[in-house]
Amino acid sequence: MRILAFLQAYEQQAHLRSMAAAGHEVHVVLSGRQQPGPCADDGVSLSVSRGAGGPCVEDGMSFWGLGFWWHAVQTVRPQVVVVDQRDARVLRLTASMTGVRRLVIDQWDTDVGEFEEACIRLLPAGERDAARTPIPDDPLAGQPVKVVAWIHYGVPYRRAGSETMLHTMMQALKAAGLPVLVVCSSMPEAPPAWEVDGVPYVRLGTQPAELLLARMRPDVLVTHHNYAARATVVARRVGARPVMLIHSDLHYSARSLAARPDLLVINTEWVRASLAPRYVEVTELPTLVVRPPVRPEEHRTERAGDRVTLVNMSADKGVETWRAVAGALPDLPFLGVAGAHGQQLTLPCPANARIIGQTSDMRGDVWARTRLLLMPSLYESYGMAAVEALASGIPVIAHPTPGLREALGDAAVFIDRADTAAWTDAVRTLYADGPARDAATAAARERSAYLAERSARELDAWVASVRALAG
Repeated sequence: MRILAFLQAYEQQAHLRSMAAAGHEVHVVLSGRQQPGPCADDGVSLSVSRGAGGPCVEDGMSFWGLGFWWHAVQTVRPQVVVVDQRDARVLRLTASMTGVRRLVIDQWDTDVGEFEEACIRLLPAGERDAARTPIPDDPLAGQPVKVVAWIHYGVPYRRAGSETMLHTMMQALKAAGLPVLVVCSSMPEAPPAWEVDGVPYVRLGTQPAELLLARMRPDVLVTHHNYAARATVVARRVGARPVMLIHSDLHYSARSLAARPDLLVINTEWVRASLAPRYVEVTELPTLVVRPPVRPEEHRTERAGDRVTLVNMSADKGVETWRAVAGALPDLPFLGVAGAHGQQLTLPCPANARIIGQTSDMRGDVWARTRLLLMPSLYESYGMAAVEALASGIPVIAHPTPGLREALGDAAVFIDRADTAAWTDAVRTLYADGPARDAATAAARERSAYLAERSARELDAWVASVRALAG
């Protein structure tokens, strides 16, 4: 599919990059006046720097200046033109284009899979199937029971807490003898099929995913986040028992409860308590609490690191607190790890810090290098990174969110994220060898063992619940 998008400024829109990664032909006209663009020299806008008319190529897409928009249309011959509703000038320019289907976008935070399907639906009926990913044969054909998860992202390409939690839960089902499959519909950078820890994954757009589910007719359909409501409706249509995972008490997540799944899985007691007064489904539906499972042996390292670490360099995760403490303690080495979600604010980097990208080897790349973990998060429904650190006896300093308190108990030092002086003092105390660090390390290991035992019980309850639904 050939797409021509008009943008006032290129901000690395995930929708367009994902479409290009999926094999669609994507072209961009930058319509803003003097907006810095890709391929520009010294920050000069593309329309000025590409005097010859372009295009230049970046992120797998071609970029044109606004002065050459008609040249781009004639060269690309797009099947779909994407226009931002707020760009009145481009709306006028493209209104008179004939033979081209126009998609007007009012916001850029819609789901990537939904965006792709919206473009495909504009094509003539005879061209839509060719633009979609082919539907594979039933990967679980012949199995007496089928448990499928339909989600947006999956490991190892995205390793945020909810993706990791769902993977471990599907892994537990597979280990218990239940055939499983995970379908990801918003991750075009992944291959068509892959496997992690024995759990099979496939990548399909939203429409092909629905057709595959109709073909497979799974017994249980697990879902969360963006696909929760839609997957629950599809489950009813294909005769599956829908299971919905809820990872926070925020409305954007909880609004999917109105679809009323057959089983509701909530990731903490505090989230369940917070949702119950506001959403009747929490008390009316069968509900199971499963904290994000962490297997200590997968994260434990015997080698002590020397870094003061922050995982996820976003504002909400506390990058400014981490940066302030690093500046106050220039003699200590710091480590920043890019996260899977949120804008990563890697600059400015403190002189005594090193920043690494997102990694699938947390044990080798992060925990083996870490002496202290900082968790100055504005919001954490649980805090898997902190629990992973406990496995190696790494002391944790955290902002007292309800989730981190439930996860860490007495095995952490809790300080308000705004009190950077107190954070600095705590880092200085727990970094140095001595009684305070020894006590914190012992508490971390003890808490890790307790959480592992509890997690095993909760995973057993999860497997039993899914077996009952499938039966």
